[in-house]
Amino acid sequence: MRLLIGALIGGAALAFMLMSLSDEMTIYTDFQTAQKNPSKTYHVVAEWIDRSESYYDPQRDLFSFKAKDTLGTVRWVHYPDPKPINFDAAQKVVLIGYYKDTAFYAEKILMKCPSKYKDQGSTLSYRENSP
Repeated sequence: MRLLIGALIGGAALAFMLMSLSDEMTIYTDFQTAQKNPSKTYHVVAEWIDRSESYYDPQRDLFSFKAKDTLGTVRWVHYPDPKPINFDAAQKVVLIGYYKDTAFYAEKILMKCPSKYKDQGSTLSYRENSP
């Protein structure tokens, strides 16, 4: 009897933990999927396009720009802070946020900048020391 009660309590605790974790799981998607589910937070991998149309509104502390996701969908993105440092150099960005009305609202922006260690066409050769 004690074993059955212990198993039920353990099962209930495990189910509760799994349900709690499912809300915080990272979901990488595109703008269209985020638009269909505006109440959820998503991670969208995108690139900054039409740089001349981006702007910062100091009154609202809002940086707005256009981004294109991995499927080619272009949307306006609003970020409630000034333009991040090194944003200009970023090849791709991960936008963490939600879709509302006609735009994606990024709560965080993670940047993937070009690596200084990226292969620049040169090859390295190693020579083994032989006795």
